Amino acid sequence: MEAVIEDISARKFLPGQKLPPQRDLAHDLKVAVATVSRAYTELEAQGFVTSHVGRGTYVSERRDTRPDASSLQDEIDLATYRVPVPAINDPLRKVLKAILADLDPNRILGNAPTAGLPQHRAAMAEWLGRSAKIQAGADQVVLTNGGQHAVMAALSTVTHEGQAIATEVLTDPRMKAVASFLNRRLLAIACDDHGLLPDALDHLCRTQEVAAVFCTTRNHNPTNVTLSLERRIALVEVARKFDLPIIESDIYGTLATDTVAPIFTIAPERTHFITSLGRIVGPGMKVGCLVSPIADAGKTQLGVAMSTGVATPIATELAMRLMLSGQIEAMLEWQRVENLRRVALFNAHSLLSGAATNPSSPHVWLTLPEPWRAEDFVEAAAGHGVLIAPSHSFVVGRQSVPHAVRLVLGAAQTFDHLEVACQKLHTLIATQPRPSSLAG
Repeated sequence: MEAVIEDISARKFLPGQKLPPQRDLAHDLKVAVATVSRAYTELEAQGFVTSHVGRGTYVSERRDTRPDASSLQDEIDLATYRVPVPAINDPLRKVLKAILADLDPNRILGNAPTAGLPQHRAAMAEWLGRSAKIQAGADQVVLTNGGQHAVMAALSTVTHEGQAIATEVLTDPRMKAVASFLNRRLLAIACDDHGLLPDALDHLCRTQEVAAVFCTTRNHNPTNVTLSLERRIALVEVARKFDLPIIESDIYGTLATDTVAPIFTIAPERTHFITSLGRIVGPGMKVGCLVSPIADAGKTQLGVAMSTGVATPIATELAMRLMLSGQIEAMLEWQRVENLRRVALFNAHSLLSGAATNPSSPHVWLTLPEPWRAEDFVEAAAGHGVLIAPSHSFVVGRQSVPHAVRLVLGAAQTFDHLEVACQKLHTLIATQPRPSSLAG
């Protein structure tokens, strides 16, 4: 099922295209025909394919359960960054009951060390080794109340007030907000379609005082770019040349399946690695971490203490038990399949299929055709009941705003809401923009 959905998402299977006969596919995969039959049946139930007796199975032109736009009157939010919550009622109930049964209330409601309880840090370090190929000891891990807390802890300890941080010309709006709150200046690193340009960083460092580099290496928000190994190595060379610390954010890459080495593994002596569980478990799971070089681990703990303080023990206990029980992996798989389905639904609309999508990312970066400008499209979409984040919120400094918009497919409440939003945007993008005001 996942393979078929992924191929539909990547448009290797196009609407109306016939899938291989079940017997042939079973022979190729060396599985029972009944196994393939069950997969095809479930794909049809979810609206991805349509079966015709005597003719075969075909990729659906549209999902049969598509609702009429008039049936969903509420605004559809594609602006707020979030993912769906996995359907884990029974496993979650068991874990919560076990926590209440096993633990002294003082342990989960009392005070905890600034960096987090030792067993929680050890579990996080072990999970990072499996999921992100980060080899770090528990003493290098500082637990945080989510990814934004980790960003704040890193920026507040790696840099000082008034200093400049180099980052991609388009970057996470929440990182911009944290930098502004801490009175740090942001300098834009020029990028191309493959991410930040190390030569541009080198030029920036030769012409301005740069205190640190902040970059998102996987599923970059908003462009969805994953930085290649070659560029990661080149970035490290520049950082070593100018003795710069690197803050590597992997908040958006937790669903990715690539095997490219994190910058942390290339330059562990200067890299601070940030991640969180919110993209896996759901937005309510405010558990993240900051992994620092051994020499800096004590200092980054101060950043946690100066902000929201120690990560909430009851939340970290829940997160660690989900890790140790293997439920995190099950949630990862659920999110990946859910995301594949949403990307496939999005790509079914031909006028939207040119967007930068990624089967492991809940957001897409849609380049707008002439004559649409980003701000006009955002305003027009809002008039049709679809909320989109303003593109200028991603821009560092006074750089040009691109004629593109970010859409968070994971933010839609249901598939029906997402389908209606896609219908509206598909219709809107084919029309001419209407000027919001006329000059006098």
